Amino acid sequence: MSAQNKGSILVSVILVLVIVASINLLASRFFTRLDLTERKEYTISDSSRDVLSQLDDVVNVKAYFSQDLPPYLATLDRQVKDLLDEYRARSGNRLGVEFLDPAIDPATERSVIQMGIPKVQLNIIEKDKAEVTGAFLGIAVQYEDKTEVIPVIQSVANLEYDLTSAILKVTSEAQTVGVAGSGELSLNQGLQGLQAVLAQQYILKPVSLNSGPVPDDVSSLIVIDHDDLTPSALYHVDQFLMRGGRVLACVPGVQLAMQTLSASDRQPKLGPQLRTYGVQVQSNLVADGQSAMASFSQGYMSFTVPYPWWPQVTRDNVSPDNPITATLDGLVFPWTSPVGFVDGDSLGEGYDVLVKTSTRSFAAGPPYDLNPQSRLTLPGQGVEPQTLAVAISGSFKSHWAGQPAPMDSLAGGTPTPPLEQSPETQLVVVGSAHFLNDQFMQQFPSNSVFAANIVDWMTLGNALIEIRSKGVTSRPLKEVEDSKRNLYKYLAILGVPILVVVAGLVRNRVRKNRRMSLAQEYGGLA
Repeated sequence: MSAQNKGSILVSVILVLVIVASINLLASRFFTRLDLTERKEYTISDSSRDVLSQLDDVVNVKAYFSQDLPPYLATLDRQVKDLLDEYRARSGNRLGVEFLDPAIDPATERSVIQMGIPKVQLNIIEKDKAEVTGAFLGIAVQYEDKTEVIPVIQSVANLEYDLTSAILKVTSEAQTVGVAGSGELSLNQGLQGLQAVLAQQYILKPVSLNSGPVPDDVSSLIVIDHDDLTPSALYHVDQFLMRGGRVLACVPGVQLAMQTLSASDRQPKLGPQLRTYGVQVQSNLVADGQSAMASFSQGYMSFTVPYPWWPQVTRDNVSPDNPITATLDGLVFPWTSPVGFVDGDSLGEGYDVLVKTSTRSFAAGPPYDLNPQSRLTLPGQGVEPQTLAVAISGSFKSHWAGQPAPMDSLAGGTPTPPLEQSPETQLVVVGSAHFLNDQFMQQFPSNSVFAANIVDWMTLGNALIEIRSKGVTSRPLKEVEDSKRNLYKYLAILGVPILVVVAGLVRNRVRKNRRMSLAQEYGGLA
């Protein structure tokens, strides 16, 4: 080989190395990824980017992963590294990322365990034997003297939410959410699922409205309307809103007896002041031909049927503009009442209809036939979409404006005039409390996301909503008419055999034409 050729090869190799190094340098500074999923499941959301862009100092993320993981977790550390690399690239070097194997240093292993990241037991197959090994699969997020841990990572499905939530926790003060429950639903009974979801980001505090005002450290309040609310309790809700507090009001318009599966009308205690704020809840139950499946027992028999008193809401019937519902699908509202707006000066500046039912729904009045084996019959009129949840942003007029405070709210103190106008704040009203119940939050995961999104919107703005809603998708089958259903059924039964027969006839005809053509061609030659 000549010296000139050797020199050309050397120059080519150097050029290739320079190009590869330049590409790696650019890739480390400018992160990009082609994500073809509908909701960009593998790309961090705009909410996470906003949180990262607002960091004013370095946040350290330490991933404690063991090196020798079982084959079924072999790709997990790579996926975690990819996500953390994107976080680091989007943060503008304000996020430090480090991967460590605690098993290398006994002192590090002890400190990691004390931090709250356990050494989990994993099953492995080695030399045809089932064995158990220990491994670390956790992350610690550190900022100044604060540390938040993600103890165990088994998949990256919810890792973006956990990471962004941890970064928010260490870089900001935790917000307190008050829960004013009822006898049936409270943080100690029936709302454990809600508590588990919200406790990831907030401090939850039970609030007794009948005992005194809402504590000053509560920024958002969840109120479940019930018949034991006194005038002082209603006044405390009103004044909390007037102070700029945010309220989620769950207001059933009927009284449901679960033991006998019967319902009767009730007048919501919050009803009069909600009308002052511009919202009204009707004393009816919504029935919908587009409903969720419900399981019931009768004697020794169990059966599952579409239950019209559990309206199922698809993406077409939620507000695409409000971040609470923009990416949600498959919500279910058991035994819910219609909610509407009241015309008048009390209406807030901005309001949204968050959730509506299908066009095959109506507001039913008493007597209510809640028997799951009864067939739903649509009435001659009033069959139209029903509003199930609304949100209002704006300034509200107090229900007690120009009136003295209720005497039982004073608790022996000096009477003070009530606040009569609120600053800009938020109010969300839902015509049911059952959607918060543990049973329904577990059965319908979108319900827990909906509830958490409301609290996020009221408390943090849009910071976590977009992330939590990722991957929460329900694809219920669309209702079709009986005539179309029968048409599709017979097409499925007869369509394939008919196609086979037609294909056979066509093939036979083609072969017959070919034989005739060959016979004419060779007969002419003879």
